[in-house]
Amino acid sequence: MRDKETGTWWQQITGKAIYGPLKGASLELVLSDELTFGEWKSEIPDGKVLAEVPKYVKEYDSNWEPEVAKYPVPISFPGTALKSRDVVVGLQIDGPARAYPWDTLVKQSPVVDRVNGTPLLVAVGPDGKSFRVFISRIDGKDAEFFLKDEAEGDAKPEAKTEAKTETKSATPVNAKSDAPAVTKPTAPADAKASEPKGDATAAKTATAATPPPAPPKPWILLDTTTASEWNFQGCAISGPSLGKCLDRVPALKDYWFDWRNYHHDTTVYKR
Repeated sequence: MRDKETGTWWQQITGKAIYGPLKGASLELVLSDELTFGEWKSEIPDGKVLAEVPKYVKEYDSNWEPEVAKYPVPISFPGTALKSRDVVVGLQIDGPARAYPWDTLVKQSPVVDRVNGTPLLVAVGPDGKSFRVFISRIDGKDAEFFLKDEAEGDAKPEAKTEAKTETKSATPVNAKSDAPAVTKPTAPADAKASEPKGDATAAKTATAATPPPAPPKPWILLDTTTASEWNFQGCAISGPSLGKCLDRVPALKDYWFDWRNYHHDTTVYKR
């Protein structure tokens, strides 16, 4: 990026000035979210969406990401654990950066990690696409978090730090019905054509009827310090910590080759 005031060039990812009068300076990072529209709308029902600029509407590409993914990468890092276009969630706090492979996060969320001495909570939202990162401390004390469904299933949470293995999220099992098949009754041979059809119609309806699907369970985290319940915004909605919110950590969803290019010292979160 180039600013009009001084002509300085800035790195898009890091916000650092790399050439020009302000070389060496850094822009202040503003905390932002990467959410699906559905998740954002559920949190901010009266929120507004930035309108398209009329004269540039034809230049917008609704299929941009899939198309870009077909292009060769401008730089690669052979020998690393990840492929160039693997998607990661990257963050940097008090030292070397950390990259979390997106596929790992989706499978293991929430992930409790420790980066450069700071306990972190990386959570993928209820839609399986949105994510947020928090400092995993309650009133100054380190805390661990796990999905409430895991607690109800007697899952035992385990700290996921640099030196420990991570807790595996519960995997839903497709339930199978054990109910016997219902066969359609056959009308007797001497049935009269003038016989009322109301009962037959009701029988067909009853046979075809299936129970409505159970409503999805709310996405709730429990902490091991106060046993409070927490929502995806990182705020306690019940328990001793009611009304408190975890501090947020800026994070970026990016291709591995891009993140690695700007963070040479990055480590990769592993199971």
